[in-house]
Amino acid sequence: MIKEILEQCQNGLHGVGFNEVVLMLYNPVATAEVYMDMDDVRFSDDENTVTFMVDNGTHLHMKLDQVKELRFKYTEKNERGEPSYSVWFLDENQESVLRIYLRKSETDATNQPRHQLFMDLLERYGESLQLAS
Repeated sequence: MIKEILEQCQNGLHGVGFNEVVLMLYNPVATAEVYMDMDDVRFSDDENTVTFMVDNGTHLHMKLDQVKELRFKYTEKNERGEPSYSVWFLDENQESVLRIYLRKSETDATNQPRHQLFMDLLERYGESLQLAS
């Protein structure tokens, strides 16, 4: 299920996916952010690990069997008065292990299709999606 959702996020509607994103690793002590275009998302042969690749060689791995819930979070106006879109991956303790935030695109023409893609995913999967163990 996660693979299918990530592929939808990557490929999008009419060729416009999430594109410009920030991947955030988060725990109560530290955070790390990776800015990327989500062009290169790879799955292991057993489809249990996803790797997010960035052009400069930076990459991030996530073990999919450890993800127990996905949350689609949408806010019409954040602290800057702009919409906010994110997908949170949670472990069995309801702790966020990875977050994908959509950045405002530098290409204005892609912002509306990205908004529509996120809203379509939210409508299809709901705000919270429990994953089978």
